[in-house]
Amino acid sequence: MRKGSLVEVVMEFGTDKQKACVLERKKWRKESHEALIKVLDSKFGVVDVVGKGYKMEFILDEEFDVERDIIDGRASNGQGQVPLKYEQAFPIMVIVYLLNRSGSKPLTVNNWLLNIGIITEEMFQASKLRYSLSALEKESDKLVKNKVIESGQGYLIDDYIKREIGRLQKYFMGVIQKLVKAKIITHQPYKMAKCEVPYLNEYFDEELGEWVRQETIETKYIELSSHVVSKIAKMECNLQNSPKFRELTLDEIRRYRNKPIVKEYWTEYKKQLNLITNEQGERLYIVIPYEAHALFVRAGINPILKWLEKNNKEELVYYNSDETKYFLENRVDFHRALSKYVVDLAEDRQDKFQKKSVNEFGGKANIHKFEDNKYKVAHDLMIKGLYVEAYYKLQEYYGQTFK
Repeated sequence: MRKGSLVEVVMEFGTDKQKACVLERKKWRKESHEALIKVLDSKFGVVDVVGKGYKMEFILDEEFDVERDIIDGRASNGQGQVPLKYEQAFPIMVIVYLLNRSGSKPLTVNNWLLNIGIITEEMFQASKLRYSLSALEKESDKLVKNKVIESGQGYLIDDYIKREIGRLQKYFMGVIQKLVKAKIITHQPYKMAKCEVPYLNEYFDEELGEWVRQETIETKYIELSSHVVSKIAKMECNLQNSPKFRELTLDEIRRYRNKPIVKEYWTEYKKQLNLITNEQGERLYIVIPYEAHALFVRAGINPILKWLEKNNKEELVYYNSDETKYFLENRVDFHRALSKYVVDLAEDRQDKFQKKSVNEFGGKANIHKFEDNKYKVAHDLMIKGLYVEAYYKLQEYYGQTFK
């Protein structure tokens, strides 16, 4: 049994708007309370509330192994990333993949998604574009040539990749957490980094008759110690506290990279990151820090089957009847439903945008984003009703389609 205050429960299970409400101590409305209770009912068999307003206490018990459907029909995980049928089938596919996998090398979430068949090779390669402006421009030129997007719509590629990869990453990690909690698998996260280390090679050129020095770059992927992770975190904190960048919010730093001040921030960030040293004082030449995950099956076959029978009974019966057919049909169902969902979300964004003026959309705090040319592209497409069509073409290109 768990007990928690309104603030504690909202911060763990609430939406971003609900979290902002309780942090600012605004009035806790009846609509917000009812929505929160629906989410809690999908996660716990017992949900009791004592008291009113900010003095109320929640008593939660009998937590479900797999979340139930929310009463209003939303997907049980509260995110709505993928079709419910696939949510039920996914744990089986993860377990089977891990049982048949050889090797224990930690992988990024995107690598796991690719290997299990959730994203295509094209999508996986495109997910790296955000790290290189020149690579994004080349991809844009290619898609213009293939008539996927129009000239000047390169921003849509970046927007599409961030949205769709981000959604699937969150869903995958949610499934992993459920399997860890059920003691089916073990999950070990690793802090890693891509490093580009310069080396000076010296060799004798017989034609020139002299020694020649040549600098080469060796790319390395290393695991970061807690000492290095701490230094990176301290560097980020100091940089954001510096007079030049003190006014930037985390949202601006992450999302508005085309703003001049944010560009300056990331330029300085990369410089300082590249200077980070290890415990021995050796410079690591870090280019990108990232997180990788090692996943292992820890339960025996019988405990796994018992857990699946309890939580995924219908899917387990289907899987046992014809394993090959199960994977093929669920894979097709998943990608078809996901494609429709992606386009539906784009249509919803377009509809909302068309109903609001630029001054109203996103609130005054976000109006500066329309000063950025790339946002004007999306804005113009939404006003003209062409945003959904552009998104459909991107989904058709990057997604798994079955004609």
